[in-house]
Amino acid sequence: MSARVKKTNLFKKSLHDLIRGIRGCKDPDATDKYIRNAISECRQEVLSQDMDVKTMAVMKLAYLQMLGYDMSWASFNVLEVMSSPKFAQKRVGYLAAMQSFNVDTDVLMLTTNLLKKDLASPNHLDVAIAISGISNIVSPSLARDLSEDLIKMMNHSKPYVRKKAVLVMYKIFLQFPEALRSSFPRLREKLEDPEIAVVSATVNVICELAKKHPKNYLPLAPQLFNILTTSSNNWMLIKIIKLFSSLATIEPRLKAKLIPPITNIIQTTTAMSLLYECINCIVSGGMLSQDDDQLAAMCVSKLRMFFEETDQNLKFVGLLAYNKIVTIHPLLVAQNADVIMDCMDDPDLSIRERAVELVVYLVNPDTLFEVVKRLMLQLIPQSREQILPEQYRVEVVRRILDMCSNNTYANVTNFEWYIAVLVDLVKITEGIKDIGSEIGMELQNVAVRVRSVRDYAVASSARMVTDADIIYKNPNVLKYAVWVIGEYAVFLEDPRTVLDIFINTEPQTLSADIEAVYVQAIPKIYSQYAGSDHMPWTHSRSQEILVLSGRIVAYLEKYATSMDIEVQERSVEFLELFRLISEAIKERPVDDSDLNPPLLISQAMSYMFNIWELNPVSQKAQRRIPIPDGLDLDEAFNDPVVYPESDDDEEVLLRQEIMRQQAAMSSKIINGKDGKIATHSKKSKMKTVLQGKSDSEDEEEIARKRQERKQRQQEDPFYLLESEKVARKSRKSRDDLDSSSESSDEGDDPMKNEEFDIDAIPIMKLEIASIAAPVTKKKSKKSRAPPAQVEIAREETFGEDAVNGGDIDTSTRIASARTSSNRARSSSKHKSILRVDARGLENYDLGSPDDDVADHLKVEEFRAEILEARKKAAEAAEQEVKAKHIVVKKVKKKKKVKVLKSKPSEDAEA
Repeated sequence: MSARVKKTNLFKKSLHDLIRGIRGCKDPDATDKYIRNAISECRQEVLSQDMDVKTMAVMKLAYLQMLGYDMSWASFNVLEVMSSPKFAQKRVGYLAAMQSFNVDTDVLMLTTNLLKKDLASPNHLDVAIAISGISNIVSPSLARDLSEDLIKMMNHSKPYVRKKAVLVMYKIFLQFPEALRSSFPRLREKLEDPEIAVVSATVNVICELAKKHPKNYLPLAPQLFNILTTSSNNWMLIKIIKLFSSLATIEPRLKAKLIPPITNIIQTTTAMSLLYECINCIVSGGMLSQDDDQLAAMCVSKLRMFFEETDQNLKFVGLLAYNKIVTIHPLLVAQNADVIMDCMDDPDLSIRERAVELVVYLVNPDTLFEVVKRLMLQLIPQSREQILPEQYRVEVVRRILDMCSNNTYANVTNFEWYIAVLVDLVKITEGIKDIGSEIGMELQNVAVRVRSVRDYAVASSARMVTDADIIYKNPNVLKYAVWVIGEYAVFLEDPRTVLDIFINTEPQTLSADIEAVYVQAIPKIYSQYAGSDHMPWTHSRSQEILVLSGRIVAYLEKYATSMDIEVQERSVEFLELFRLISEAIKERPVDDSDLNPPLLISQAMSYMFNIWELNPVSQKAQRRIPIPDGLDLDEAFNDPVVYPESDDDEEVLLRQEIMRQQAAMSSKIINGKDGKIATHSKKSKMKTVLQGKSDSEDEEEIARKRQERKQRQQEDPFYLLESEKVARKSRKSRDDLDSSSESSDEGDDPMKNEEFDIDAIPIMKLEIASIAAPVTKKKSKKSRAPPAQVEIAREETFGEDAVNGGDIDTSTRIASARTSSNRARSSSKHKSILRVDARGLENYDLGSPDDDVADHLKVEEFRAEILEARKKAAEAAEQEVKAKHIVVKKVKKKKKVKVLKSKPSEDAEA
């Protein structure tokens, strides 16, 4: 019988046969048919009592699962193979489980005893493979049940098992954060393990944990510092340096301890990855200040080496580091402007993006022209095959606008050149959505602020509004170009041509906001053209103006019925004005006896648009206007009126009568309580009358009227329907958010009686080698004449800003642009490749309430000693001052004592 079983087993397909059969299929249909037959065979094989046959079937299913076929139906059979006493079969079972099991697998609860048995096995290979399986299939229940067993494995005699046990604890912490409390002492011991692999694994786990809550791991700083100064493993040093960059942000005293060893690594290491992490730790950890010129010069000079390598990754990280240093030491980074400008022509688009971000900080009045020219060349594809992403082109345009407008155009010495740049940007960025409005806004801002260049701005705007390509491909800029033409129409060379172009614009070819600007600009241009003093008012001119006025009336009549309220309101207002102008011209005598235009043209329209000059206003001006006394902006003007559901004529009359009574008593409602009581009594009477009337009506009639009213409301485009369902959902979401935030703030500390001893870290002597910054040869240039001073209009505001001139500072816009681009780049980082979700550890605080009370008591005792010493010093100083007949006020001392008493929690944290 056994011989027959062996003979049948010889004809079973192995994994090698399965792969060879799949490769032998000619087309996808044949492949799919072959695989389905193989799965059917596996369904029979997993039911075999022979463990070798069952193991081979599970191995084939694991291979097919990698090709996208489901094997969840065989989860119990996988569990059987996992329980095999043979290591080769057990390994196949664990491999299949790691591939196919998830948190929702039904048989997962049956694996607890099996995993405990394998963890207690005398064979260290069984223990290792069980730990590997746990790291992939762990669930909250498994983490809770197996945490104690895994903590014991951290002291296993085999370093191979200890390393795996330390690493799997991170997965346990993610599913069961309370395990961090019981395992932390053991995890701390592993930092001093004699095996370097175990220490490296421990550092990795602590580094990952510290990303969510670094404050918990400050007591480990002395041990980590010892590893930093004694280890030669570059990868472990990188992890420790990353960890210290997180700890240094919450403990500034670490700076004096960390700078010497990190500086030594920077000067001696040849590994570029370690060099970058050291520089990044100094910058990101807040260790580099404006006074550290020598340290900054060393970091900048070392980073220059990254651009001399052929590896593109080194250039990328070098630009990232420069972007962080340039905000603190821009002059040092500017010394390497040559390599940064070369990166702008790099074929790698990601490197060009980082270089464009950096070049904004390197411009000055002398280099602005060249930098803008290089950036504008970035917007033009170098070949037909090259396709520049729209996001990159938008980013380049925004950088150009930020460079030129920064600090109220401090770097721009020729505003005609800047307007020409804006016009070229409009043409280059045709077809890019929303960027035209930003360019147009800059054109409008320059025209308002720089009076000497308004004529050039108006001429450039006139050329844009007459360009058909711009109208159809980049229409967003028209809103601002037309505004500039209308506001400063006095500088137009040919206003009649511009008017003809505006009037000939067909309705609905542009958006409503642009049409509103067109309607507003036409009367302004008409006022300058018709009321011009350079052209005498003759009969022929009056007829010309009459025809022009008639055309404008016909143009405005098209927009008088527009669905946009802004367009409709402006059209109706100006329509009546131009009709009056046409009638006034017709009433003039036929002969040329009266050589003056009608007063509506010469005075009324002139006073309407040209009597005051428009100046820029600060964004903070409105906030500085004081609120009048007695005005409560939160108080309602009147109580809401309750309307009945039915629309009967008698009820409408009754409602109108009540509304008139409420209007008459509005002063009482606002000033006293009597009016409110009277209003409530009127409401109660109205409700009583309406209730009696509704009881007498037929219920079907009431339902019919209610349905008709709802139908009318839905068909009415100006009626806003209430959505109580949406309001309930929003209130519920806010309540859930508040409850979750309150619960997330709670936490305990497994590290009882642990204090951060900064003195345990030895102070090393800092010796920075004198590294000369690279000197770049500059071409000799002829001395240029100093640029002419251009008057830029300041913003109008109130209070202190009015004294300072209210300058614009567009650094906030640069910061917002950098934040948006970084957010767009880091959006993909939130999706972990390993599908690890560490949000459960983000608010897991290791501070226990008992320790906090003890810490508060110590801080209060220390504060009392400080206050007593200050009091004695103040008394001694006061006596000395009195002896010299000098009166000394100590108001600040008293205020400081009050602050210390009123905020003990902040001092305790400090």
